Amino acid sequence: MLKQKFLIDFLSKLGIYFIGAITGIVVARIAGPEVVGTIAYATAYVYIFSFITGFFGSAHIKLVSEGQNEANCNTTYSWLFGISLILYLFVVLGTYLFQKFVLQYNFGGENPETVIYIILGATIISSVYMYSQTMFVARKEQARSNIPNLIRSFVYHGLRILVVLLGYGAVALAGVNLLSAAIIFPLVIFFMRKLDFGKFNFQLAKKYGLIAIPLFIIVTTNSLMTYSDKLILEYFSNAREIGIYTAAFSIGGMLILLGNTAGTVFFPLFSSLLAKNNLSQVRKKINQFERFIFVFVLPLIITLSLFAYPVIVTLLGTKYEQSASIFRLLVFSSFFIIWGMPYGNVISGMGLFWLFSFINLLKFLIFLGTLFFCIHPSLLNMGAMALALTQVVINFFLFIAYYITAYRKIKVQFIQEQSRFILFWCIVYLFSYFFLIQFVESYSVYVQSLIIIPLYLIAIYIIQRLIGFMKKQDLQMFLQLINPKKSYQYVRHEIKNNTHNEPPSGL
Repeated sequence: MLKQKFLIDFLSKLGIYFIGAITGIVVARIAGPEVVGTIAYATAYVYIFSFITGFFGSAHIKLVSEGQNEANCNTTYSWLFGISLILYLFVVLGTYLFQKFVLQYNFGGENPETVIYIILGATIISSVYMYSQTMFVARKEQARSNIPNLIRSFVYHGLRILVVLLGYGAVALAGVNLLSAAIIFPLVIFFMRKLDFGKFNFQLAKKYGLIAIPLFIIVTTNSLMTYSDKLILEYFSNAREIGIYTAAFSIGGMLILLGNTAGTVFFPLFSSLLAKNNLSQVRKKINQFERFIFVFVLPLIITLSLFAYPVIVTLLGTKYEQSASIFRLLVFSSFFIIWGMPYGNVISGMGLFWLFSFINLLKFLIFLGTLFFCIHPSLLNMGAMALALTQVVINFFLFIAYYITAYRKIKVQFIQEQSRFILFWCIVYLFSYFFLIQFVESYSVYVQSLIIIPLYLIAIYIIQRLIGFMKKQDLQMFLQLINPKKSYQYVRHEIKNNTHNEPPSGL
């Protein structure tokens, strides 16, 4: 049922993203870059400290997947999470008050301080979602993990459209975030009612701590890299530049979902297989995933990169033209995230969290150096483009580091199998960029988006099939992946049963 777990997780996140993307387009068109930038800035301000609540999640997944007493793990994790959530609240409020009253910092944008307060309230409630998701991912129950967020997305984005059509700005948009979180909260509690809870175990808490200590570096650096770039961009420019970057990033976010889904599904699976020293099965799963992304995902990434301008202008309008070049870089950056995720899960699945921490620390240092060099007014002064270029650099570094480590640990390799794909796609991209794009630029952006892009993508898939890159088993795997009957049976089995065993054979 690995395909169904992957599909359920990906489709639920894709559904959330798709609804958010459509809503984001409406909001961006009506509200403009400054409102979008204010929301993005306030979100980054609140979420930059979110690493505090993320210390123990991976430890919980690892310990449960390795066979520790689940009830005791749930109780121990609950106490640790609750303490971290209270600490997070004090840190965010303390930082804000220090910045406002001691440093006298002038927050830019549309009512940013009110927006910060509202988003903080929504984040506290959403943290309980994250807590419940960790519980269900540890049990390998993707449906229960994803359903609350999927339902919330319908409520939240529906209210966003209503608010922006009524002419309200950043404060109201932040308010519906808080309201939607509160509305769906009872459903999260309902799903959690069947979880088993035991006793707080000091020995388990010690194990959580031993895993969390190296994870401190990982989650802290990841949080800083995810959100500090927007705060730095606001310092050197304004909220509008953040809006330009955020618009491009939000449309390209669908591709990153593949990488996140791979991480969600493969981490507990790899942890279990590696605990049994079943390296051949790990290598097999990685190879299957790589074939899938090179055959089905990379053509989409190449197409979006080549036609970035018509895609952005069609969706967001000409006032977001600057986002096109940013989008072109971000889609390639997302591919390195997708490609490298299973290799990273090999490291975490083996419990090599100190090594993971060292790699992430190097990534953070590269992030700081690249961003400072690209964004500082006295150096390259690239504005929003600096954030996109930094993402490409750090995600490429992370992929190389993950791959080299995985190769040394379990002898996984892609060179012989995937090198022909890499060469083929490089030729396709260069030929299309220097010859085809110049030919189709004479057509309107709408003709390019609605007619030329689909035809180009279909042509690439047909060429792959004709030259033998796309094999019959690849198509069969794809059809199994999107099989609605199997996905329905998987969700039905998981929701009806309180155990986290796999569905009966044949489902």
